[in-house]
Amino acid sequence: MTICKREIAKFLCGFEAFHGLLWFSGTNWALFGVTARPTWHAVSSCINGLIAAALNVYAWRAPRPGGRP
Repeated sequence: MTICKREIAKFLCGFEAFHGLLWFSGTNWALFGVTARPTWHAVSSCINGLIAAALNVYAWRAPRPGGRP
């Protein structure tokens, strides 16, 4: 079984969208002594939304004529 690049992009799209929603909730967390505040979550949520949108376009676009992905 071969895993297509588009299938991986679909998974990563959902992964990024989930993190955007998780960070948008305003949860504070600390990692290696750095605390992420709600302002940082808003910025990272926007960036994750853009990444998810780009992966969405790549993963679910119609195939090109001639059979090329």
